[in-house]
Amino acid sequence: MASRGLANVLAKNAHDVVILSALRTPFTKALRGGLANMYPEELLAAVLGATLARTGIAPEKVEDILTGAVLQTLGGQKASATAIKKVGFPYTTTSGTVNRQCSSSAQALSFLAGAIRSGAVGAGIAAGVESMSKDYFPHRGIPTRVSPLLVGEPGEAQDVLMPMGITSENVASEYGILRADQDEFAAASHTKAAASWASGHFDQEVVPVTARRVYNEKKGEAPPASGETEWVGVAADDGVRAGTTKESLGKLKPVFSDDGATTAGNSSQISDGASAVLVTTRAMADSLGIAPIGKFVGSVTAGVPARIMGIAPSVAVPKLLELYGLDKDDIDIYELNEAFASQSLYCITKLGIDPAKVNPFGGAIAIGHPLGATGGRCVATVLNGLAATGGKLGVVSMCASTGQGYAGLFVRE
Repeated sequence: MASRGLANVLAKNAHDVVILSALRTPFTKALRGGLANMYPEELLAAVLGATLARTGIAPEKVEDILTGAVLQTLGGQKASATAIKKVGFPYTTTSGTVNRQCSSSAQALSFLAGAIRSGAVGAGIAAGVESMSKDYFPHRGIPTRVSPLLVGEPGEAQDVLMPMGITSENVASEYGILRADQDEFAAASHTKAAASWASGHFDQEVVPVTARRVYNEKKGEAPPASGETEWVGVAADDGVRAGTTKESLGKLKPVFSDDGATTAGNSSQISDGASAVLVTTRAMADSLGIAPIGKFVGSVTAGVPARIMGIAPSVAVPKLLELYGLDKDDIDIYELNEAFASQSLYCITKLGIDPAKVNPFGGAIAIGHPLGATGGRCVATVLNGLAATGGKLGVVSMCASTGQGYAGLFVRE
């Protein structure tokens, strides 16, 4: 029996918010990966330029660009606006930045969709970017200035400052998530991502970037004596390790606690990258002559205790499905961002969803997690995955620092 809301979700109307393009750069390892010598505005410019080139949309038709950015100085607004204008968008294209931690670019899409539905915006881009090479260290996302009047006592206010690795350990210990299961999950992420690259699957969503070369001093590499910048093509995620096994990951030491279970191998990778999702109404897409690749139905947010923030998708996804009258089995692909294997395993079990439907092409443990760009990456991956498998409905969800979850619903066109 079909769920009560399925027909409404699949129906096509002129006012639908449709997706014309969903792209990302490669995601590469912070500090030593292929994009480590690139500035965030350069990464954003690369994916925005590719969006224009692949869709053929005139820049002046894009009225607003919202960019998810978590760590950048001044909220990333100056850098994002620089990229937007450098690519060729006119001064009439407005810009803004959104920070809802790991769900920032997904939230940018939700905000932009609301503006489009209201008629305030005709077409726009929800983008995301993070250079964790340049902006994550040494503070690692923890504010260096917080009023002592607001924190210090045990409780939620103090817990929002907790390192994310500790929240992973809290989930693992509180809900009995075993280290061996976490390593097995992480190894599977690499296996799936490696297979996706080998088959050419990711070529549909990833745009190559011409980047300043990164030199590996351990291999004896050094910049040329002339001082000239060397440029190289970066076309693939460089954190994916084919052949990773549960056994090899089991040899890694815990990072946050001597007797803990969270390691560098079963956590999302600290990465650099950018994403962009072009959206408009179905009516405008028809007038532009650009065929949609998907429909954005809607999204929800949900709050959970900050100390176990990783469980948030297990709350956000049911809230989303209830809103649209769907059952968990109606969804063909779940893109649940792999912040940590601990919270991923908890959420999959709590939601009672088929593990085969979750991140079938690999997740952030293998692909990487440049914070502001991840939401858009998940949108690109879920739509690309639905197209490849013939599925119809996809959910994107992730936890976010400070105790939040996001879940969005998508339909393949």
